[in-house]
Amino acid sequence: MNFFFYSRISTIGQNVSRQIENFKTVPGFHSQNLFVDKIQGNVPFIERPEAAKLFDAVTTIKRDGDNVTVVIDSIDRLGRNLLDILHTIERFTKNGINVQSMKEGFQTLVNGKENPIAKVVVSVMGSIAEMERDRIKERTKEGIHIAKAQGKFKGRKPGSVQPDTKLLERHPIIVAKLKKGLTYREIADITGKSTATVAKVKKVLNKRSIL
Repeated sequence: MNFFFYSRISTIGQNVSRQIENFKTVPGFHSQNLFVDKIQGNVPFIERPEAAKLFDAVTTIKRDGDNVTVVIDSIDRLGRNLLDILHTIERFTKNGINVQSMKEGFQTLVNGKENPIAKVVVSVMGSIAEMERDRIKERTKEGIHIAKAQGKFKGRKPGSVQPDTKLLERHPIIVAKLKKGLTYREIADITGKSTATVAKVKKVLNKRSIL
């Protein structure tokens, strides 16, 4: 059995040591199989730098026939959007990769088969994580509203368009997959993004003669 460990903290200032100490209690822990993202939970899992490396690593090993388990400290490390969490687990499941959550105490695969109890736990905990994210967004909106009323906030100008550079920075995984020659549909399935978004990224790359 190959164990890989994934941790996410929201800011550079936060400490990841607690999660790592929890991982060390799992037999098979090795620091070289630890992937840590310092990024907000609302960023889709597959678009995070370390998460993308983890996914590539475990799917490569799985193709060689080895059993693989990805260990997370808690379900909200995968994300705070229920749909993205479910898509992430589905991607791992399709590749025969087990996901083990220490806090919630479940594994998505048991003896190579989907664990129905895990599906219920993931749905419930994912919903709670999403509610928390929405609560944070609502507080942020309230803060912006107050700041606007006080003349302290200036948003994007009406009708402005996202710069090409910003588009590429937001979708590094799409860029990488396009360079590997994957189709729009394949990339959309991997990243969870629409084919329209993939097409926009490719248009920018073609314009810059990168592809």
